[in-house]
Amino acid sequence: MQWSKYRLTDILWQTRQGDVWAEIAAKLNMELANTQTLGWFEMRMTTMKNILNKMTEEEKSKLQEEADRMAKEGLPAEIQRK
Repeated sequence: MQWSKYRLTDILWQTRQGDVWAEIAAKLNMELANTQTLGWFEMRMTTMKNILNKMTEEEKSKLQEEADRMAKEGLPAEIQRK
C-alpha cells in the first residue's frame, strides 16, 4: 500500500483552520479573516509556517503523528466533505 505523505502545513490547515484565520486577522489588524478577506491566500503559507515555528517540539510531534495517521488511514470524513 502506498501512503501519501502530508506536510505539517496541510494538516495544520485541515485541522486547525481557526488558528490560521485568527493569525491572519491579527496580522491585518482585523477582528476576523475569511476567504473574503483581501490578500488572505497570499498570507496563508507564511502564517502557517509562523504558527509551526511557535509550536513546542511536543506540539509539532503530535501534529506529525496526526499527519502520519492520516497518511495511513486517509483523511477523516469531515475533512473529505470540505
